[in-house]
Amino acid sequence: MRSFSRAAALLRIKQATLSRNVLLLEHRLGVKLFERRTRGATLTAEALPIIAAARRIVNEIDNLQTRARAMRNGDAGELTIGFCSSLTAGDLRFAIVEFQRRFPDVRLNGVERDRCFLHHALHAGVIDLAVVTGELADPAVKRRSLWSERVLVALPEGHPLVEAERIYWPDLRRQTFVLGTQDPGPDLMRLMQARLAEPGFQPEVETQDVSRENVLAMVSAGWFLTLVSESALGVNHPGIVFREVHEPTGQARIDYGCYWRSDDTSPALRRFLGLIRERYPDA
Repeated sequence: MRSFSRAAALLRIKQATLSRNVLLLEHRLGVKLFERRTRGATLTAEALPIIAAARRIVNEIDNLQTRARAMRNGDAGELTIGFCSSLTAGDLRFAIVEFQRRFPDVRLNGVERDRCFLHHALHAGVIDLAVVTGELADPAVKRRSLWSERVLVALPEGHPLVEAERIYWPDLRRQTFVLGTQDPGPDLMRLMQARLAEPGFQPEVETQDVSRENVLAMVSAGWFLTLVSESALGVNHPGIVFREVHEPTGQARIDYGCYWRSDDTSPALRRFLGLIRERYPDA
């Protein structure tokens, strides 16, 4: 036997209110849900599938509330990151892996394009965050410095510089380079010109509108040298030897920053930026 009085006490409402609401529900459904007797009430046969469906609905509502709360807190939802570097190694890969470990219910999407495309995609709302080299001179977006990566020269096996104990910029002055037009190629080009150019001399560099992998394929064929950032080290490239490029003050490096719209209130973005501040507090 079921007791309407005990049910009303659990719900903290009057028994008369509960009885009236049950009668109203039975009227709307056109089905008698309870057999009422002096000692209590029992479910009718017609009520059993209705009660089961009602429990499923209540569970779905609870799940929706939990999901909405998680999305509001940034523990669930979706985040799209635009980038121009390799994800095979480096700090961006580590940050993404750590974010997914902490927030497995946030769906992470990636968009790999050049800096100009990512700038427009940021304004269009296609991406939430852009991780790029160089600067985006735009007052409508916010910026945070991230990490820097070592600059490496990619040499074909058998090249004389492979045996050098250290490679400095002047060691590269008479070499022929190839760089891709995709980022970070243009930034590496500017860095090379700043370090190698001198009166009456410009470094010999070819630019090719090809992928990073095809640039390295040209190096392995012995046609050129190229510069890469250290995130390219996550993939094995047969026939290529990578060496750090040094300056008088230390290793040559290239800087990365992240950008996001100042009006973007995404909780998932807030969570990712919090992780960045935690992992790279001095950036």
